[in-house]
Amino acid sequence: MAKVAYYPGCALKDRSSHLDRSARDAAVRLGFELDELETWTCCGAVPPVSEERVMNLIASSRILKSVRDSGRDTLVTICDFCYNTLKRVNYRIRNDEVARRRVNSYLAEEAPQRDYIEKDDSPWNDYLGEVRVLHLMEYLRDVVGYDGIAKGVVRSFKGVRIAPYYGCVMLRPHKEIQLDNPENPSIIEGFVEALGAEVVRYPYRTECCGSYLSVSSPDTSTRLCYRILTSAQQHGAQAMVMSCPLCFHNLDTRQKAISEAYPDFRPIPVFYFSQLLSLALGVGVEDQGFEKHYVDVTPVLEMIRDGSGRVDTE
Repeated sequence: MAKVAYYPGCALKDRSSHLDRSARDAAVRLGFELDELETWTCCGAVPPVSEERVMNLIASSRILKSVRDSGRDTLVTICDFCYNTLKRVNYRIRNDEVARRRVNSYLAEEAPQRDYIEKDDSPWNDYLGEVRVLHLMEYLRDVVGYDGIAKGVVRSFKGVRIAPYYGCVMLRPHKEIQLDNPENPSIIEGFVEALGAEVVRYPYRTECCGSYLSVSSPDTSTRLCYRILTSAQQHGAQAMVMSCPLCFHNLDTRQKAISEAYPDFRPIPVFYFSQLLSLALGVGVEDQGFEKHYVDVTPVLEMIRDGSGRVDTE
């Protein structure tokens, strides 16, 4: 089975562990393994805005260099923030000679002090941005292919109306990310169609859910999430699908606050794309981590069918 270098990131080891687990299970069903890096740290979460600051590039550059030094040229990640950070840092290393020189100078000096890494006596080689950073959705689209996904489906989502949600950081800034059209993307839509479900298109699929405002200004995030979720429902959605752990938290858990603030609101189930994929490929319902969801997903599960009838939701 092919192994793909995999960076899970911090959130997938705690609150979003069900995103990690379902992605790994789905990958195996599709014939490849998400091979977690032996030693990794936080990617830094957000790259620096200032052109003068390079310290916030160090963590991601160290991760990317470790992949290169292991003899691999591709790194797959799932969390939208990790993907955004790693991809943008890699872009900066490739295109900014001053930043590249400063980052490598720091990495070369601090490498001997990192006692948790096996000592390497080989000559130092600067990291030049050689590694290709892919979102797992990107890997599914470009390597596995939507036809490859469709061939592996054993549970049908036919008749289920699902609304994709992209949020902000998966697609932007376009010059550095180059994943899809930031205003009219199609990568999640193609994925949903490969599962046999009906895609629901609505105006707010690329709008911000409030992100970190959920901490500093929760009322603002509540208002933004209400607008996104109700727009999807008004266009016929029975469920939402996404990949970002922070977006998932805001659009799932925040539905309690939304219901209190907006009496007309009706809860709607929210899924990680990996959960829908692993379900479609035959992974058990009990392995999806649905107990971590605030909104009950049972109404959607009852619509999924396999060769013997409805999927077991017990």
